[in-house]
Amino acid sequence: MTDHLSRQKRNNAQLAAFGILIVGATLLVISEKPHPGSHDLPDFPDGDIAQHKEAFFAFLAPIAAHHNDRIRDERAFLLSIDENSGPAWWHRRRFAALAERYDVDVDKLGFPEAFARLKRRVDVIPPALVLVQAAKESGWGRSRFAREGNALFGEWCFTEGCGMVPARRAKGRRHEVREFDTVHDAVASYMDNLNSHRSYRELRAARAEMRDDGEKLSALNLAEHLSLYSERGKVYAEEISRMIISNGLESRR
Repeated sequence: MTDHLSRQKRNNAQLAAFGILIVGATLLVISEKPHPGSHDLPDFPDGDIAQHKEAFFAFLAPIAAHHNDRIRDERAFLLSIDENSGPAWWHRRRFAALAERYDVDVDKLGFPEAFARLKRRVDVIPPALVLVQAAKESGWGRSRFAREGNALFGEWCFTEGCGMVPARRAKGRRHEVREFDTVHDAVASYMDNLNSHRSYRELRAARAEMRDDGEKLSALNLAEHLSLYSERGKVYAEEISRMIISNGLESRR
């Protein structure tokens, strides 16, 4: 009888563990929602500037929303972790993947510091900022980089052959404009860039402050911290702000 009860307890424990693994795998699958719409830039209307802008925003908005939904899922998972004890064992793989995506070295920093850093990095980018920077960097989807390489955000890379060489690249410069298989990849990379690169620490700090104060995220507020996105510095950040205002996008959620 004792052996039978022991075997039964072991079986129940194994079933429980298996159930937890199934739930965890299911949650990972659910978090990967299908992409909306096309993966390539369409031919936007020529001639009428207002129609062109409207079509550009209409195409890009659901893609930005898709990736922000993914980030919300990641943030919800992150905030469900006990910051004192760390992730439960069945969540450690997902936590490690999240740290890798957002360029946080948990082994080097230790859990408390890594967790605090991830809370600042794993957060949404206001749609207005996505739409306006894409418009600015791609000439409203007309640039060669956008048409040939889905490079909507002008991201640079520094390995030969990693992208397209700018026609007016200064002598001695080695950068290329990174190209992407799909617009979805370009948007994901742009968001990851703002959320992890050291150049945008002030942007993330401003976003965290809005969160702490219970305020809605403001694209205009975050645009002030984009001076390192372009060699034109503060002038570039001011242009992004003006484009947000002139296109009536600040209230877009």
